[in-house]
Order: sequence, then structure tokens, then C-alpha cells
Amino acid sequence: MNKPQQPHPPQLAQNPLNLRHKFKLHEAAIQAGLFACGLLSIFTTLGIILVLGNESIAFFTRDQWVNSNRPILSDMDEQTTIITVEPGKALEAVEASGVIRVGQEVMQVVEFQNNQIDIEAVGTGGGFKHWCASNVDLAELGLKRPQIVNASRPANQSEIDRCRAAGISPVPFRIGTDALAVVVSADNDFVSELTFAELKQLFGEADTWSALRAGWPDEPVQLVIPGADSGTFDFFTEAVLDGDPAALLAQIPITSQNDNQLVGSIHRNRYSIGFFGYAWYLANKDDLKLLALDGVEPSAQTVEDGSYALSRPLFIYSDADIMRQHPQVKDFISYYLDRVSDVIVDVGYFPAPSEALDTARNEWLRATGADELPLVNPAEVSGPLIAAGSSTVFPLTERIGQLFLADGYLPRIEVKRGVQGQNTIAPHRAGVAVEYNDRPTLLEFFTNTSWIPAIGEFGVIPLINATLMTSTIAMLVALPLGIGAAIYLSEYASPRVRGALKPVLEILAGVPTVVYGYFALTFMTPLLRGIFGAEVVNIYNTGSAGIVVGILIIPLISSMSEDALHAVPNALREASYGLGATKLETVFKVVMPAALSGILAAFIVAVSRAIGETMIVAIAAGAGPNFSFNPFDSAETMTGHIARISGGDLSYDSIDYNSIFAIGLTLFLMTFILSAFSRVIISRFREAY
Repeated sequence: MNKPQQPHPPQLAQNPLNLRHKFKLHEAAIQAGLFACGLLSIFTTLGIILVLGNESIAFFTRDQWVNSNRPILSDMDEQTTIITVEPGKALEAVEASGVIRVGQEVMQVVEFQNNQIDIEAVGTGGGFKHWCASNVDLAELGLKRPQIVNASRPANQSEIDRCRAAGISPVPFRIGTDALAVVVSADNDFVSELTFAELKQLFGEADTWSALRAGWPDEPVQLVIPGADSGTFDFFTEAVLDGDPAALLAQIPITSQNDNQLVGSIHRNRYSIGFFGYAWYLANKDDLKLLALDGVEPSAQTVEDGSYALSRPLFIYSDADIMRQHPQVKDFISYYLDRVSDVIVDVGYFPAPSEALDTARNEWLRATGADELPLVNPAEVSGPLIAAGSSTVFPLTERIGQLFLADGYLPRIEVKRGVQGQNTIAPHRAGVAVEYNDRPTLLEFFTNTSWIPAIGEFGVIPLINATLMTSTIAMLVALPLGIGAAIYLSEYASPRVRGALKPVLEILAGVPTVVYGYFALTFMTPLLRGIFGAEVVNIYNTGSAGIVVGILIIPLISSMSEDALHAVPNALREASYGLGATKLETVFKVVMPAALSGILAAFIVAVSRAIGETMIVAIAAGAGPNFSFNPFDSAETMTGHIARISGGDLSYDSIDYNSIFAIGLTLFLMTFILSAFSRVIISRFREAY
């Protein structure tokens, strides 16, 4: 029996195969071209980032000259080194900048005296509270300690004790006499005088006018009074209500520390009655009616002889240590005591007795250690003045302060000239504005809610807010419509219908965005105004712009989402149907979760597209930054702002020019973060089949 023959093993090739790719010139050229395209894309991106970064750095580091709104008050020759300017808080930036510019001449600030008088009306009690508060309490309230307290009554013992505990010894200076005016509206035609007993009843227990006199109307009495921190309130309750304000406050009166508000409340209601300093009545006597008390009206004579029941002394208070540490305070008080009798009647008060003024001058001499009151020249006084307290004394202190300013107490700037070369020194005429050097900071850029380059306000928040609002509205429109269209095309439409509808839908992406912009302005905005009202919806608004941006990105969402849904294997659908699921259940419980990463990618790409849209928002949203959350208000987005100011008369290498790139870099960072976030989302939810 023959044995089967064993197959011979294959013979190995004598020479090994050459598997190396054979060089082909055209393939090498194509490969080199593709590599060059990749490098070009990378370097182009890096170049854009470098340009954005370089111009943004220039924005935050360049000199920016800002008008202080304060002109110089006298002519400057080449030798002048001390400038006087109009007072104002805007000058505080001059000291911080270190350099100023007058005309085209740059000067270095050697010393800055921001001479100004800051007077706050917080009531006599409020003035003493601020004066004698601890440094911690003042810091928490954001207040400065007053140097002078206006008072419409003497300090009480508790206030004196609190001040002494804070190291302050109150020194009173009697400056005049006030008569408390009891007033009603000029429209009140039934009352012209009261007895003192009726006044007490009116502010203590009477609910209606008829409760006082039978012939008066049966209408409720509306009391209008200063707040409880006011010295006027304290004086009235002490003089009329025996120091017990409980019954007065039980009637729920209208209260305010602002006498203008009290005047308005009384004038508007013919059944109201109130009280405040006589000067406020004189300033508003066309709107108010002054009531006599027991047949006596306030006048210089009735106040002096005491026949008018509601007369009271007026004071200013300071402290010996404050007057020594701040010479401007002692100079101002000396000037005050010297001039007060000349103006007090014009303000609406009555002069203090001569003995009281002599006592006040002696208090000044004792506090300062001087032998006599000097003749103060305000032009030689330096340092800010801070006063707070009685709203009654406020008009008198304000008038003295105006005289102090008129006599030369003005902000002064000592400068070094020729800091950029002697040839820069030039004479300047009075009235030329002082400009100060300012630079925007990152903190201001991302926290300030105003974008007004003309006055140095560079807060990008309004532009970011408008951008996010239009993008949010756009996604609220595009997301449901785009995904709905994608579901229909992928799961419900026949291949023939899908092949016809998808290109039609994607045609929307080819329409120029400027057309969408005018569609928003001429169709969507009138539609919204017709629905919500023309007084509610502005012609330019973020709502209509956002809706049309949403329409613009519907094809993007639907196309990407449809591709993601279509890529889900049919086996998953068939398995779902085999378990008895309906078509709708299969779409929402099987297909969409399986395609979630693609849908989320479409969403994030669409958000980036909405944020970067320019023409629609530039045409329809508005042309001016506005920090508003109302979708019917006009507001400007980041891209809209860039398009608007770059298309205008914009100087190259100016602060406005650099600001475009700072906004552009912010926009780039926002879209970059979204792109990075999308990669994380896609990798987190991606399903492999």
C-alpha cells in the first residue's frame, strides 16, 4: 500500500521583498502642499493670536488722556508752576495719575491740593453719629469723618459722651437763630393759623382736620416731618410734644432727611402739614403757606424777643485737635464767624445775638491758642473741608462755602514744566481743560458696567451681556427647530424626501447675513412691536436680532444633528422595535442618547457661531453699549461694536483702535473655551458602534 506523499514545504524566496514606497514626484508634491497648508493654518492662527495679544497689551499700557472737565482759571505763562482750577471730585484722578496735560504740554504733578467743600445733610443726630463713630464703623459705611458738624440744636449729653469716648471734645460755635416754619400746601384754603394747643393736638392725636375745628373738612391729616436723626425733629418734639415723639410717630407720618422731598410732599396734598427750617419755606413760598402760631409769625423781632414759640439757636461744631491738625478747618470757621452776619438774613435765618457771636469767637481763640481772629485769605488755604449734619444749617454753610470758593479757595496743582524737553513749555490761556493720564485695568475691563471711551470708561460687561443675550435667544429658537428638523429628516422622512429637503434647508446657510439683518429690522421688529406694543419694543433690540440669528443657525444644528442621528446603527433601532417600542420611543430613548455627543457638538458649534455673528446684530440690535437684561431694549454686542467703530473715523493706534483688539481677544477666549468644552463633552458622551 502506497503511503500518501507529504506536501513539500514552500520554498522561501531567494531575495526578500522590497516593500519600500517608490518615490513618485507628483505624490511628493501633493504631500508637501498639504503639509504646507497645515503649517500655514497653524502659523496663521498663531499670528492672529499674537496680533490680538500685542494690541490688547497696548490697550492696557498706553497713555490715555482724559478730560477732567476742569479748566485752568487764569492765564499761564512759561514760568507758572501753580495752577488753580475749578473744584470738583473728578480732580481726584489728577493726583493718582502723576502727570497732567494742558493743551499739548505734559506736566509732572509735584503737589496736588484738591481743595473742595463736601457738605452732607444727614440730620443733626446723624452728623454727631458720623463724627464720633469708630474708624471701623466709618470704613464699613464707606464714610469720611466730618471735620465740622452742622447742628440745629445743642449737642445732648449722650452725644458729648460718645464723642469724648472717641477722643473728640465738641466745641460749639453759635452762628444764628432759626424759626421753625409750620406750613401747609398753597392749595390749602381753610387754615391760616393755629393755636399752640391745636398744634400739639394736630401732631399728637388728631386724625382728621375736623377734629380740631368744626368748620374744617373731615379729611385725614397727613403729617410730613424730618427724620428722627434730624435736630429739627428733636427740637419740635421737645418744644411741642414734651419730648415724647411716640404719638407723632404712631400716625405714620411721611419722613425724610431731604427737605426738598418734604416740600414736595406737602405741596401735592392740600390736607398735609409739616415743619422745617424757615429758610426752606422762603425758598418754596410759592408752593407753601406759612401758619401763624397764636397769631404770631416768625420774624427777626418775634424771634429775638421770644414771642414766636418755635425759635431755636443754630450751631456748627468742631474739635480743638481737628482744628490744629487740619489748619484749613480753623481758617474756614474763622472766615465763617466773620462773614455769617452778612449773609444769614439772605439765606432765611436770623442773626445770633452779638453776645452769642462773641462767645463763639472766644471759643475759637481758646481752641486754637491764638490771640485774635485772623483775617483769612481763602486763596492761601489748602486742604479739603468735610461737613455733615443738620439740613437746616446746610443752606447757611453752603452759602459761606460758596463765598470761600469765590474768594480763592480752589484746587491747586503745583507742576514741573518741561518734563519732555524745554521746547514743550508754552503759555496757555485761561479756560484750557486739564487732562489727566489714565490707563484701563483688567479689573475695570471685566467689572465696570459702562463702556464710554470718551470719558475713560472701559467696562466690557455691557458688550458681553448683549452678546450672551442674543446668543441665548438664538439658541432658544434654533435648538428645538434644528433638532426637530434633524429628527424628521433622519427618522421619518423617506430617502427621496430627505434628499430633497436637506439641500433646501441648507440653502438658508448660503443667504448673506446682511439680508438676515435687514429681515430682522424690517420684519421681525415690526412683528414684535405689533405683539407687545411699540412703547415696549425699541426699533433696535436684542430680541429680534437673537431670533433671526437663531433662524440663521438652524441649518447648522439640523445638518450636524441629522448626521449624528443617521450614523446610529440600524441594529439599535431594530432591537428597540423588537422589544415593542414605538417609533417615537425609539427616537427619544435609543437613537438620541446614542447620538448625544454629536448633538452636543452641534449645539456648542452653533453657540460659537451665534456669539461670532456680526452683521445681524450690527444692523438690528443697536448701536451703543447698554447694560440691560430686557430683550426689547437696544444694546450693542461685541462683534457689533467692533464693526461699528472700526467702520467710522477711527485714528490708527488710538485707545479706541486698541480697544477693538481687546474686545476681539475676549471674544476669541470665549469661543476657545466653548471649543475646549465641546471636546470634553464629545469625549464624555461619545458612543462607539
